[in-house]
Amino acid sequence: MRGAHRPLAPPLVTLDRVDVVLAGATVLESITLTLSEGEGLAVLGDNGSGKSTLLRLLRGDQWPHPGSAGRRLFHGPDGPSESPIGVRERLALVAPEAQDAYLRHDWDLPVEAVVRSGFYDALWPAEAPTSAQATRVAEVASALGVSHLLGRSVLELSRGEGRRVLLARALVTRPAALLLDEACDGLDAEGRDGFLARVSAAARSGTAVVMATHRPDELVPEIDRVIRLASGRIHSQGPRTSMPDRSPARSPARAPSSGPPSPRSRPVFLLCAVTVLAEGRAILRDIDLSVGRGERVAILGANGAGKSTLLRLLSGEEQPARGVADRLGLGPRAGAEDLRGRVGTVSPELQARHRFDATGEEVVLSGFAGTVGLAVPATDAQRARARGAAARLGVLELLPRRIHSLSYGELRKLLLARALAPGPEALLLDEPLAGLDAGARAWVLSALDELGPGGPALVAVSHHPDELPPGGRRLRLAGGRLSPSG
Repeated sequence: MRGAHRPLAPPLVTLDRVDVVLAGATVLESITLTLSEGEGLAVLGDNGSGKSTLLRLLRGDQWPHPGSAGRRLFHGPDGPSESPIGVRERLALVAPEAQDAYLRHDWDLPVEAVVRSGFYDALWPAEAPTSAQATRVAEVASALGVSHLLGRSVLELSRGEGRRVLLARALVTRPAALLLDEACDGLDAEGRDGFLARVSAAARSGTAVVMATHRPDELVPEIDRVIRLASGRIHSQGPRTSMPDRSPARSPARAPSSGPPSPRSRPVFLLCAVTVLAEGRAILRDIDLSVGRGERVAILGANGAGKSTLLRLLSGEEQPARGVADRLGLGPRAGAEDLRGRVGTVSPELQARHRFDATGEEVVLSGFAGTVGLAVPATDAQRARARGAAARLGVLELLPRRIHSLSYGELRKLLLARALAPGPEALLLDEPLAGLDAGARAWVLSALDELGPGGPALVAVSHHPDELPPGGRRLRLAGGRLSPSG
């Protein structure tokens, strides 16, 4: 049996009573854990429980607090050491923050260089490729089905395409351990199956695999040990067969009624025969779409179909090469500047740009100006509305926190509150519930549902049907064209 001899496997990393403190907040407390060679380990827990921090701690990207009662040891060829130098390169991490870094810094890097950067344990390759490196990059890219992307810019990739590229980057060095933090977010069903099949193959070849996820159904079969974090501590651990059920869904407090539906004298969004180009290539073709006030539209489609581009078009960040786009009745010349505060957006790209030092309240308040960061002091009325949106989504306790101390899922909740706070005419949601635990997903969906038919128009994109607000139309985007979804 796979687990029968596991305790005899040599350790890769041992944690003994380790604490982690970020921005003055204790994120992990008294963690004792051993990751062994060839092991399959799942890390479960709600948003803010410390899962992502634990993976960074295991890899050596995060240092323990100096006041920890115990210590962390890395076990390499030269024996145990408190320093990750010489060992960290053998521990590969796939996490949203790595993908976000390319967007945040606008690093226009070809995918081939992104994959090759794995040889240097950096986001940017240090030098030109050797013949052996080029061969290995081509081999891994072929195995993951991303060979056709090698010449593309990483900034042009969809979220799912980027995630497969980061897995290729992680595997290119044949690591001793593969650490996956919500690694399937943004992948469509076919892409998710292929991604997990490659992770399984790595595990069967002897690579230790650690998966932190809010979706236990995404755990590969080779995972045979589970730990559950709660409030920064290991709450329970044991074999996979003893894994506790997912957290029960919570229901939010009833939101105030939005009142009777408003007259739909004009569409909130109107696209007529719109084509959008990127470097001469048609991403969207002859799109016709009308979205009325209070209407709900779900956009489905595979990775790279153009779903995020469609949302950027609606938000004014993209403009048509052909056809006419009218947003909020402002005419075809209106752009993102004209829509600030009137259209609320949530997307992985927006989250990627929120990694500066600010409080949760400042993040929510920035939605009134539609800026990244609080550009001008907020009014008392805006602060009251920000607190109301935070209360609706159950995140009041996050408002005084510094965002550097927040988990990916906690920051996503704040961005949803940011979108809702100004009382927008429309919400554009790109994978809005990615990174949220099961209870938080149910909470947010219920809060969105209670906005009612008189509330903002809602256009949402997700690869998970259970992450789309109920009701409304469902459309499918394929080959750059939009059609009803059967």
